[in-house]
Amino acid sequence: MNPSKPPPPALMTQRILWFALLTSNVLYVGVLFYLRANRGGQSLPAIDPMLAPAFAVVALGVSAASLLLPRRLYASFASSAPIEIRDGVKEDPMGALQGFRRPAPSERIFADTDAARRAALLRNMTPFIVGMALAEAVSLLGFVLGFLGAGEATFLPFFAVGVALQATRFPTMVAIERAFEAAHGAKFFPGHTSGTSD
Repeated sequence: MNPSKPPPPALMTQRILWFALLTSNVLYVGVLFYLRANRGGQSLPAIDPMLAPAFAVVALGVSAASLLLPRRLYASFASSAPIEIRDGVKEDPMGALQGFRRPAPSERIFADTDAARRAALLRNMTPFIVGMALAEAVSLLGFVLGFLGAGEATFLPFFAVGVALQATRFPTMVAIERAFEAAHGAKFFPGHTSGTSD
């Protein structure tokens, strides 16, 4: 993809969702500190000491799911896309440099690269949202802990992990194309390494 071209609308939609969900953590933290500071003179209630470790275990599982489940979903969705694939000739510069002919290796190529890119983007939406929602759930666990009276050192790490998980999910064509190629065992064109910048 030409770097000078604007990102496709489907990719822009995912990036807007990414930004909105990522910045919502700031709202959660702001609301939480406001509620904690305006309790009508009442002190924060004592929290069950086992609650934070239990939430941490849940957060660990949710974090793992946010990393693994979207990949599995995308692999399943992408592999089911009705995309035509043909056999192409793989570039073999070593044969030319050594001055002799040898059977040219072949590789599977998407017959219609534009259709393949559209399919790759559309099938990324659901796994992307699932991953972002699971990452946000980690932040919400921290919100609940803070609301119940846990200290900042206890609930803020949940927000930090949630933000980190969401930040790493910024959608790019590089990652989407690479995952689509892996799902089909094919490339967008001979020698393609998914090196576009969008």
